Amino acid sequence: MRKLIGTTLLLSSAVFAQDEIRQLREEVEVLKEELRKLKLEISMPQITTYQSYSGLGPAASKALINPKGVSVGGYGEIHLTHNPDRKPKSEIDLKRFILYFGYSFTEKLKFNSEIEIEHALVEGGEESGELAVEFAFLDYNFSRSFGIRGGMVLIPVGIVNEFHEPPTFYSVDRPYLERNVIPTTWRENGIGVYGETKLLSYRAYVVNGMKAEEGEFKSSAPLKKLRQNGAEASLDELAFTGRFDFKLPKNLKVGASAFISGVQNGNGDRLGSISLFSPHLWWQYAGFDVRFVGTYATVSNADKITAELSPAACGIDPTQCNVFPKRMQGFYLQVAYNVLRFADLDQELYLFGMYENYDTHASTPSSYLKPAGHKVRVYNLGVSYKPHPLVALKTDYVKEDRSDGVEDQNIYRGAISWMF
Repeated sequence: MRKLIGTTLLLSSAVFAQDEIRQLREEVEVLKEELRKLKLEISMPQITTYQSYSGLGPAASKALINPKGVSVGGYGEIHLTHNPDRKPKSEIDLKRFILYFGYSFTEKLKFNSEIEIEHALVEGGEESGELAVEFAFLDYNFSRSFGIRGGMVLIPVGIVNEFHEPPTFYSVDRPYLERNVIPTTWRENGIGVYGETKLLSYRAYVVNGMKAEEGEFKSSAPLKKLRQNGAEASLDELAFTGRFDFKLPKNLKVGASAFISGVQNGNGDRLGSISLFSPHLWWQYAGFDVRFVGTYATVSNADKITAELSPAACGIDPTQCNVFPKRMQGFYLQVAYNVLRFADLDQELYLFGMYENYDTHASTPSSYLKPAGHKVRVYNLGVSYKPHPLVALKTDYVKEDRSDGVEDQNIYRGAISWMF
């Protein structure tokens, strides 16, 4: 009997021990999973609030807000365009697919980058697709009022060049002025400082200058082909760029930006200089989003730049010349209002209107003709619906009114856009 009782006790102890071991193993597995999640959170912390940092868009700011580890973000937009005055009349395009990658080495020292694919593929040129680095820089923030940034940086001119994620603006495409006078997306290699106080924010950089090469010209956007975009950029001519914004009551920002650059040719010889000045106003309050951007650019030695850009036939036939302007100017005004402002919804529906008036060749060198269609007025009406703050479904109507007998265009557009 005693042996039976002893044996039973031993078996019971063994069973109990096995249960304890099993339970301990399960607890260890749970702890391992918790540790894995903790490590993941340390390396890739979750950002639940989106905000702008030093002028960048909300998604682009993630890496600079994250206190530690890796950050990943991005944006994209699909455009549907119908133009009854052209053939083919309709087109659908995955216009941009962007990924942001960043890393916080410390709470002060960070890396941020943007990689862009345009038109869904890459096939030897921008018209059929482009793979490009939009920015890539190291950032050291000493304090809220002072930081240093170096690498490929966005030129801080206008509103959209830095703040270019599609849910952050209401038209299907970026404003014409900020594509054809301010050549968005505009980036160059350089170094500079930034910061903000309660009243003022600022950015100032020294970057590589502009370069003119024969055949590299687009008359509807004169500065576009003179950008070097940080790709084996010639540095014999430098540029200075900067901006300031006064932060006034009722969330009103008023400021100005500038870009001043020498222009060189492929041999590094100085041809002239470009000085661009751009005042701006941005007011987001009580459901309204009002934006104004103006531009005024002057060019010294525009005749030398024209001669560099043009083929040899220009000397015989003036119509063959790639005429670079002595002066460019223009502005746009946008007013948008969220009609769901008083609804108990986590959604937004903006009705907007925009008027643009710009001239890419307000003045040209003597004896050169202005290109057709250089003076443009744009009327844009549309709707932007946000089922979520990071997603926008947009549609608009655009009327392009161009000078010199160039036929007006009536364009109907739609877009699906997102950021994260």
